[in-house]
Amino acid sequence: MSDRSSRHPLRVFLVMEAGLAFAFALAFTLQGVYFVQVVGLSPLQLLLIGAALEGAAFMLEVPTGVLADVYSRRLSIVLGCALLGVGLLLVGSFPVFGVIVAAQVVSAAGYTCLSGAQQAWLADELGEERLGGALLLGGQYGRVAGIAGVLGAALLARWGGPAAATLAGGGAALLVGAYLALRMPETGFRPAAREERSTWAALSAPLRDGAKAVRGSAFLGTLIVAAGLYGASTEAIDRLHEFLLLRETGLPAALGGVTLGTSDWFVALSLAGAVVGWAVIEPLRRRLDLGDARRVARTLRVVLAGSVGALLAFAFAPGFGWAAAALLVHGVLRGLYSPLYAAWLNHGLAPGSRATVNSFAAQADALGQVSCGPLFGLAGNVWGVRAALALAAAVRLPTLALLARAGRSSARGAGAER
Repeated sequence: MSDRSSRHPLRVFLVMEAGLAFAFALAFTLQGVYFVQVVGLSPLQLLLIGAALEGAAFMLEVPTGVLADVYSRRLSIVLGCALLGVGLLLVGSFPVFGVIVAAQVVSAAGYTCLSGAQQAWLADELGEERLGGALLLGGQYGRVAGIAGVLGAALLARWGGPAAATLAGGGAALLVGAYLALRMPETGFRPAAREERSTWAALSAPLRDGAKAVRGSAFLGTLIVAAGLYGASTEAIDRLHEFLLLRETGLPAALGGVTLGTSDWFVALSLAGAVVGWAVIEPLRRRLDLGDARRVARTLRVVLAGSVGALLAFAFAPGFGWAAAALLVHGVLRGLYSPLYAAWLNHGLAPGSRATVNSFAAQADALGQVSCGPLFGLAGNVWGVRAALALAAAVRLPTLALLARAGRSSARGAGAER
């Protein structure tokens, strides 16, 4: 393989998506078990950890988006991988609530360095017309790599417990950052001139341009509000689904006569989610025209409505089988929602403010999570985790109307104003 082909943007992006998916599968497959069984966290503490992560992300999203727009998308992405790796190493090394909360701030800095810069870099290097397909293809590569990560987490858990898998995930994220530092091209981005980087005007220009684009477009404004509502509901399912399975429905002692432990069940659920997600999304990736705004809007509404139903089914599941099936459906729909939303949001954005506008959307998502996450945790402590999850599903309902409105705005040509 030539050096030039190994540096092709799509190839580098697919390696990045696969590598990060592998790292996250290692780290997060059993992290909920680690928090509940090893650290002994309550529902409120679980949501407070999420609030620390999302609160820091809310504060850092726009500054890191400006970093990507003014200095370098590549620098922002490499730095993000490094910070995520350090955050995961802290979580796995110190099973103490206070240290875990502090580690969320480090991880939040990593997530925000990645969130707007990845899509902006890919759009710069490949062009907007290829962005949507590349994002969905990257998601598929990520699912395959995630299967390897889940299996790795299972093996590591047998050797050193859930903490070992989290530590390995942190190390893998650092390796991805090192690979990108060596191989990631950046030919489609024009940074601010060196003499301008130290001036407030240069640093604030992407922020002003991004804010102007959002204010001037009903389409963008509606999508960013939708991101906030969607984010408000995701924190509950992210932090509480292990608690429901462990403390409410319980885990079966065996499957098909084979005795399975706690870690084995969560590994099996993660593997099933990755395989089914790939099988469902691959045909859609080949058939869906991301340039058709009406079709994207309609697809997103269907996906979101399905996720509301799946979340409610999970919240009120009478037993483990029902809960596992609902969680599986929800995960597949979530995997489809994110790349479709990102492709729609990035269509037609000005290159100079693209990462910043993406950061606005991620900031709205973080604001939704940090504002509602502790409330869901309190509801879980007072009324039970099922009630908290049902409330999270209800929060998603207004987003359906917002996506419909965004589709109408895009069809009327509001997107052209960007």
